[in-house]
Amino acid sequence: MPRNPELDRLKAERQSLFEQKQAAFQRLKDLQGQTNVAYDTMQSAWDERVRARERMNSEFEARQSAYAHRDTVWSEYGRIRDHNNSRIGSLKHEADAEHHAMQDCFERASNAYRCGDKAGARYYSQEGHEHKARRDELNATISALAREVKQAKANAEASAPRVDSSAFNHAKSTFELAKARHKAAQDEFKRLKALRDSARDEFNRLQSQFKQAQAAFDRKLEEVKSERAAKKQKTVDKVNMVLMKSNAHYLGTLFGQNAKIVPHGDGTTHVYFGGLNAAGDGMGHGHAVIDRDGNVTYLRDAWQDHDDYLIDDSRKRGTDTHRI
Repeated sequence: MPRNPELDRLKAERQSLFEQKQAAFQRLKDLQGQTNVAYDTMQSAWDERVRARERMNSEFEARQSAYAHRDTVWSEYGRIRDHNNSRIGSLKHEADAEHHAMQDCFERASNAYRCGDKAGARYYSQEGHEHKARRDELNATISALAREVKQAKANAEASAPRVDSSAFNHAKSTFELAKARHKAAQDEFKRLKALRDSARDEFNRLQSQFKQAQAAFDRKLEEVKSERAAKKQKTVDKVNMVLMKSNAHYLGTLFGQNAKIVPHGDGTTHVYFGGLNAAGDGMGHGHAVIDRDGNVTYLRDAWQDHDDYLIDDSRKRGTDTHRI
């Protein structure tokens, strides 16, 4: 099957955008991790500040602060849970799409193989394995996110503090130091958060471009398939035209090459063309077979391997008599 330059170009463009999108996603993921660490640091500094402030207050105020700290621990768990569940839902949608795309490619590969289109079968099979790899990668990420939620809950249960009023009895100077540390941690968190948001915008832009490239590739693929089907029909029409023009003669031309027309006793007509002999037969000849109703049941181009035929309907009739 000849390659289509425009289809190859669109495929390369799609692949390039996919790689850029994945690189942008990795940058976003790295910045998200750094932002999470900065957030945890900020929260830790905030907790220290709260504890220091409560140390200047009464035992009741210190006890209330301990409750607040416990709530913060579970709030952090809830943040991780909600964030991961949101991502899991999105990734499941992507994994389902990759799974359906994989099934579609494997079905197309099977159909192409049954039709004798080995190159097409290899192409769709490779595409199917690529979709499968992406699906498995997404499913692995989903599992990792689910484990993270489970571990966050266990950490929350283990680290949620008990109320201890004595832990909050510190001097005002300790509170001022904790306040300064929290301010520094908060500024770092805001800086990383801005970078993360910018990376998210870049990823969304590339994701949109990738989807457009995927749609353009799919449209071109359908167009190429239609063109090849039309070319195949045109080839059949040319063979029929040669037979009509050569009805009274046993020599003619086919595809601009000499052709030898040989009626057989079973009602079929065999056409040999493009071979080394002057009549079109001989070494390297192409071969066409027309049944008694005028239908082309077999067509192999000149200098083409026997297994690389264009048409072969003989097997549908339970015979295999045209491998000449």
